[in-house]
Amino acid sequence: MIYVRPLTDDEETELKRMTRQEIGRVSQRAQMILLSGQRRTVPEIAVIFGSSRATVRFWIRQFEADGPAALYDDPRSGRPRKVTPQIDATLARMLGQDPQQVQASFLATFWTTAMLVLALSLAGPIQVCRTTVRNALQRLKLRWGRPRLAMPPKTDPEKARKQWLIAEAVITAGPDAVVVYADESRVQTLPLLRAMWQWVGQQIRIPTPGSNSVRALFGALAIRSRAWHYLVRPKMRKEDFIAFLEELLTIYPRQVIMVIVDNYSSHTAHDVADWVATHPRLQLHFLPKYCSHLNPVEQIWLRMKGQIAANRLYGSIRLLLDAVDRFFAQMTPAQALIWAGAET
Repeated sequence: MIYVRPLTDDEETELKRMTRQEIGRVSQRAQMILLSGQRRTVPEIAVIFGSSRATVRFWIRQFEADGPAALYDDPRSGRPRKVTPQIDATLARMLGQDPQQVQASFLATFWTTAMLVLALSLAGPIQVCRTTVRNALQRLKLRWGRPRLAMPPKTDPEKARKQWLIAEAVITAGPDAVVVYADESRVQTLPLLRAMWQWVGQQIRIPTPGSNSVRALFGALAIRSRAWHYLVRPKMRKEDFIAFLEELLTIYPRQVIMVIVDNYSSHTAHDVADWVATHPRLQLHFLPKYCSHLNPVEQIWLRMKGQIAANRLYGSIRLLLDAVDRFFAQMTPAQALIWAGAET
């Protein structure tokens, strides 16, 4: 009859620990050795654990050769991954394509996990489930979510030529000419909402006015003198733009004035062109289309609104315009040029 050799105190302590803390077959093997140490026979142990006598004898021999450590399973590599790096690359490539370009029978314009499973099965012999594909997509740093709308990129094909014409006109006009960038913006009593830090679950409420009052601001930055001029008007119509141009003629009564603007409708209106034709001392030059960001006045509006209008309610349009006046009164010529991006 086969019995395990006499156990040392350390071996018995370790075997008892293994029966309590290890799981599955390892705990069972430790119990087999302890029972054998209590002079229980191999047939008895086999009946207790529902295993074969050969299995009990095998683990007794393993223990006698290497002690408690021999009762553990050898490391295993596990089942090979179905989704190999090549499959990951295939998924990444598919996601960059229209599903109907990959398979004409697909009746959707975007990928789902079910469609990816089908596309992979059609591309090769590998068979994967949706969970496997979903895990692969997460490894590729992809997340399921709704896209957002965006304007398609637009470029004026004559951008370079128009920029050069403006530069050439400035050079030709000479150093005494006044060169200004002009633009308009709106201020309103309805607060401008901007992202801000808030306590979780306590979203800040910005009060709204009973009725919304709006005013148009026309502004011009003289690049050479760094002077800033602005005019408050009821709206942003062509008549209001002409009034602003008349204001510039009053401010500069003798110099040639070169006004550089974007292609907003009030700038390109026929009435404006007719008015400019009767005032040869003022020249109107247009930036390339889709390039309003080239107008430095945009940055001054952005700074002004962020400082006085964001997340703040004024009691009236008059109080709001007073805040506008204070902002521009405190804005130095150097600050204006820095904010406009003309200086670093």
